[in-house]
Amino acid sequence: MTKAINCLNLDGDDDVELLRAVEEAFGVKISDAEALRCETIGELFHIVSSKLNLSDARGLGCPTALAFVRLRAALRRLGHARHASSKTDLRIVFREHGATRLHDDLSRETGLKLPPLVLHPASAMVLTLIVACGVAFSLWAGSGLPLLGSAIIAVISAFILPKTIPEGTDSLGDFAASSAAWNYGTLSMQAGGARPRDIWKALTIVIQQSTGSNFKHELNSDTRFFAKR
Repeated sequence: MTKAINCLNLDGDDDVELLRAVEEAFGVKISDAEALRCETIGELFHIVSSKLNLSDARGLGCPTALAFVRLRAALRRLGHARHASSKTDLRIVFREHGATRLHDDLSRETGLKLPPLVLHPASAMVLTLIVACGVAFSLWAGSGLPLLGSAIIAVISAFILPKTIPEGTDSLGDFAASSAAWNYGTLSMQAGGARPRDIWKALTIVIQQSTGSNFKHELNSDTRFFAKR
């Protein structure tokens, strides 16, 4: 199958995981029939929007602002970044206090689902080296056992090696925007309604982070999930 340019080129059961993430983030249920006719991000956007309380009323609250206030208060209660602002570099905070532990503490304190942690670049390099060694030994020994062993070690190591916050969520302001996306259904109700432009922004964040997509172009309504066969 040839990879398309304006396409996420998802494989296997990625669509199931993506729809589950979208349902959880927006607090909606997408039927099998709706999922089958959903081939582009624009189509998914219209399906999700139809299930939310759309509003462009003045004075409507902002989900990102709600998430920011909760995160900043939680950081202060936990004794981290007492003078945090929207520009506070969270990479430093997460590194100093342990990414996994702080991620769990913040989720508990705020009651929010936070952007999933990703492997630190150094950790990714370690995993690549482990697999490369497995390939080399398999070729040298003429057996697939070394490769299998390295794959098992890599999987185990992935749970142990240091993690960090996703790219693009370095500052507290960006992290709050990403957190708002993962809790958009709940936060938009608390804000009094959902704005179409906010839904789009939240949807693209959830898609990118839940699929781990390496898509380098700007997502638009015509961006496909799967390449045409």
